[in-house]
Amino acid sequence: MDKELAKYIIKYYGGLLNDYERKAYQHILSMSKLGWRRKNKKLLKAYESKGWISTDPKVLELIKNGTEEFFRITAQRILNDHNEQIFINNCSKCKKLTRTPEARQCRHCGNKWFDESKPE
Repeated sequence: MDKELAKYIIKYYGGLLNDYERKAYQHILSMSKLGWRRKNKKLLKAYESKGWISTDPKVLELIKNGTEEFFRITAQRILNDHNEQIFINNCSKCKKLTRTPEARQCRHCGNKWFDESKPE
C-alpha cells in the first residue's frame, strides 16, 4: 500500500482505529506538533497528562518503526477488517486517488463528475 492511500484511509476512516491505534495516532500528531519543543520536559509532561502523548508500551510498539510504517500497517488492517465500509475514491479518468472520499473533481487531471452519484 502506498503512503498516500494509507494516510487517506486513516484520515477519513479514523473511526475504525482500535484504542491502541487511536492513541498511537494521537501520539504521532502531538509529537509532530511539539516539533523542536520536544526537549521541554514541562511541556512533555503537560501533553502526557492530557493523554496526547503516550508512555504505554503497547502504543509505542505500534510506532517503533516510524510513522510511515504505522500508517501502512494500520491502514492495511482497517482495509482488511472493514473493506465494505471503505470507499477509495479514484478518478475514473486517470485512476489516481482523489483528495477525499466525497471529491467530485480530480486534483491530478481535473476530471469532473459532479452529476454522478457516489456508489453505495
